[in-house]
Amino acid sequence: MPLYSYRCEACGAIFEALVRSGKAEPSACQICQAASIKRQPSAFAVTHSDLDALRSIDPMYKRMVEDQMARTPEAEPMRHLNKLTPFSAAQDPGPPIDF
Repeated sequence: MPLYSYRCEACGAIFEALVRSGKAEPSACQICQAASIKRQPSAFAVTHSDLDALRSIDPMYKRMVEDQMARTPEAEPMRHLNKLTPFSAAQDPGPPIDF
């Protein structure tokens, strides 16, 4: 059941109408009842993102990204933990934080 947009040439109003299959399209403006209406181009919806489109083109996309991340040293989370100074080695860790 498509939803069409119409523009009235008499009053300039734009309105939408649900046109079921097998039924007639509207013949008059819903605002001023003039018979001079034209169907307008409607916006359309896209149900997937660009990432989904890439994945559908190449089903191995996720695997390729994961392999590349594994080969990138910046992606290793443990390198950040290795840079931290433990409390036992700190000069004055300060009072404990109460969560």
